[in-house]
Amino acid sequence: SPGRASMARVTLDDVAGLTWREPWRPVVPGLEVELRNETGEGHPLFGQKAISVGRRHDSDDVLFLLLEHPAPLAVVHLTWRGRPDRIGSWPHTTFYSSLQEFVDRCMTPDHQEFST
Repeated sequence: SPGRASMARVTLDDVAGLTWREPWRPVVPGLEVELRNETGEGHPLFGQKAISVGRRHDSDDVLFLLLEHPAPLAVVHLTWRGRPDRIGSWPHTTFYSSLQEFVDRCMTPDHQEFST
């Protein structure tokens, strides 16, 4: 039946096939260490398995591939404080149900804004 469970997994191969548009660029895994440092209990990504796959080069927004979360992708605005914020919802996180949704709702508008 359709619903949350029907969201398709996104793989590293899927991400590798993505056409990146400024200001987004691919990144190698590694930023998940900072994500882990910044997310405390109460944050939706606390304890989640994530791999950094993309980053806005003009901000601290990072695209993570989520391995076990209901949503396969999340853009996280890292704070680079190296510790959880007192507000459990930070760092700010936006979830995407597919690569296409990330492209349509995030990368394309960011590209249009960046290019003007």
